[in-house]
Parts: sequence; C-alpha cells; structure tokens
Amino acid sequence: MQLPNLSQYDTIYLGSQTWAMTLSQPMKAFLLEYGGELSNKKIAPFLSEGSYGSGDSTELIREFIARDGSKNNTYTSALVVDGNRVDESDVEVKRWLKNI
Repeated sequence: MQLPNLSQYDTIYLGSQTWAMTLSQPMKAFLLEYGGELSNKKIAPFLSEGSYGSGDSTELIREFIARDGSKNNTYTSALVVDGNRVDESDVEVKRWLKNI
C-alpha cells in the first residue's frame, strides 16, 4: 500500500471494524506501519461493531499511533456505529461530524 503525503491534512479520519470487542488486525497493522506519520494531526476515529461494543478499540488506536513515534496528536471522541443498526445512524453521524 502506498500512503499519500499526509502533511497537507490537519485531520485524519480512521475507520475500522471492531472484532471481538477490540481493534481489527488490519487496522492494528496499518497503525504499526504508518502511525508515525500521523504526528501533529487531529485523529477522528470511527468504528463499526456488532452489538457487543467497541471494547478497547479507541484506546488501542491511541496506543498504536504513539508506539510508532507519533507526537502532538489530538483525538476526537470516537463514532461507534452498531452494524446491526447502521440504517438508523444518520443523526449520530451528522452530530459527530459537526463536533469535529
């Protein structure tokens, strides 16, 4: 995968699914590889989950980004959408986007 030059962006939206109440392995691998390139960015995580909750996913996003050397990040509250109710999430998504 080739990551675009992120220096032109102030906010990075990170979307992932939740697997067994934790961050999915593909997102963990992505953050371990590229987390260091996210310094000085606002990180806006959004997650889907299947009715069991997001578990430690948002904490792991912060941990994995910092582990790769990223510094001076700010984080928005995470948007967590129940995959079984995604058709009812429009209001929640709009509210989250306004707060960013």
